[in-house]
Amino acid sequence: MSENTDDRKALEALAGEPAAEQIAYYRKPFMVLWAAVQEASSELEEDYGLSADLAQLWVAERMRQVSDSLVDRLAEKAVAHGASKSNVARAAEASPANAMRRFPRLKEGGGAMQERTLIDDVLDTLE
Repeated sequence: MSENTDDRKALEALAGEPAAEQIAYYRKPFMVLWAAVQEASSELEEDYGLSADLAQLWVAERMRQVSDSLVDRLAEKAVAHGASKSNVARAAEASPANAMRRFPRLKEGGGAMQERTLIDDVLDTLE
């Protein structure tokens, strides 16, 4: 059996699990993210006088944007390492038939240098 076939079967099995079982795999990273949103938003409250609710919303939205960019980058990486576009779509809970619509950068050509995304800008600040 090919690795893509094994991955497809694993993704289908995971999709069939109850939500509580799936959530268990990302509960801890979410708790870390939630703590980071609260910490960063308190800095916004202090620096700009923004209300706690709006500061948290502002930070969480920027995190969502960066996370979306990260998902796109990981999809590109998976395809570059041999994953099928259908399995990439399945991993992102998208229809395999809509893989190219969900990840339009996949059709721009595998190894070609593509325009920078938000995740690139964030990673640059860490160097």
